[in-house]
Amino acid sequence: MYTHKFILFLLVFFCYGSLWSQDFPYELNWKKEITIIAGAGALSGLSHLRESQLKGLSSEELAVLNPGAVNGFDRSAIGNRSEPFRNLSDDLLKVSALTPGLLLLGKPARSKPLTLGVMMAETFIVTEGITKLGKVIVRRNRPLTYDADFDPGQRMSENARQSFPSGHTSVTAGMSFFAAKVFHDLYPDSKLRPFVWAGAALLPAATGYARYRAGKHFPTDIIAGYALGATIGILIPELHKPTGQRGLGIDITGNGLGLVLRW
Repeated sequence: MYTHKFILFLLVFFCYGSLWSQDFPYELNWKKEITIIAGAGALSGLSHLRESQLKGLSSEELAVLNPGAVNGFDRSAIGNRSEPFRNLSDDLLKVSALTPGLLLLGKPARSKPLTLGVMMAETFIVTEGITKLGKVIVRRNRPLTYDADFDPGQRMSENARQSFPSGHTSVTAGMSFFAAKVFHDLYPDSKLRPFVWAGAALLPAATGYARYRAGKHFPTDIIAGYALGATIGILIPELHKPTGQRGLGIDITGNGLGLVLRW
């Protein structure tokens, strides 16, 4: 029910926001695109290779895990287990994948669907690649591994050793912040921009909380995933602005010369 309401909420925002439009402010450079995609693909391939070599915890290793060794800030996640919250986190992840597509409801994005699609794909694969690489390098045990009442199969799986950073949170943040950043640039005069940013911030926060309640992640996993996804979601569109829209320069304005820093 809440998922459907959220989608309807976004539909209204993006339709209404199309009243304030400008030319599409991004462009593709195929050397840059190949570099980004190839680099992210290599990261993803390497991380998945490392994942295939990762082994789950044995029953003996689980028996000696000490919750007291977990820092006090994260310890509250131990003992959490909720299937409804796990399902909710999956649903929110799916919703986040739809948010960039809603930009196509506006005329500016529809005029450049390939550019939008390439940037969106890059946001996803860069976020996923860095997230997965972090997981297989850090190999942090999930909160559920410390809970003797949790399903033994999940506690002993290799996935149970991939807590940091939170993948659900990073991907959701990447997609939602990407959508908000593009909306922000497409509709500079829209009064809805603060609300769109607020929605972009709340969606991964809700996803992270659901993962926390499900016993899948510690708070620091979620914070790291949130920061990673939000950074990539904003950075990818910014990197696709024409070079004339970035950097330090001197412009002639209505009041004379002005020093302008664009980034």
